[in-house]
Amino acid sequence: MTAIYLAAFVVGAVAVLAALLLADVGHGDGMPFLSLTGLSVALLGAGTGGLVGTWTHLGAFGSAVLAGACAVVLVFLLNGLLLPYMRRQQSNSHKGRSSYIGLLGTVTLEVPAGGWGEVSFVDADGNRVFSRAKSDEPAALPKSTRVYIADIDADFVHVVAVPQT
Repeated sequence: MTAIYLAAFVVGAVAVLAALLLADVGHGDGMPFLSLTGLSVALLGAGTGGLVGTWTHLGAFGSAVLAGACAVVLVFLLNGLLLPYMRRQQSNSHKGRSSYIGLLGTVTLEVPAGGWGEVSFVDADGNRVFSRAKSDEPAALPKSTRVYIADIDADFVHVVAVPQT
């Protein structure tokens, strides 16, 4: 019986990894527990529960009950908690750092002339973002200075001080 649970665990683990890395996760059509990801997680849960039941000497019936319970719990956790979070992240992933250009922020760690510091700002979705920042200003930008994000690169946002009015 251990070999069957071990095979279910291995096949389920490989299928979950393939579903999460290669497939479109939980696109919302049909019954989510019958998706590739849902079935893979159920197989992984059954294999895990069965192996634990076998290793703790629960017997064939006890191992089967534990395998079924683990499968149901993991599918519930995936579809009830993890997939909705992942769907929200997928919908947000189309906005890149380039959307920061034009936003106003505040210096949270002094940006010295020729060096880098940190700024805080609110992105288009209302999320607070802290980012490393550089400035071409001739003088340092002290903490609490209002700044405009003029450009971005892979590591920094490039800021310009906003004149106080």
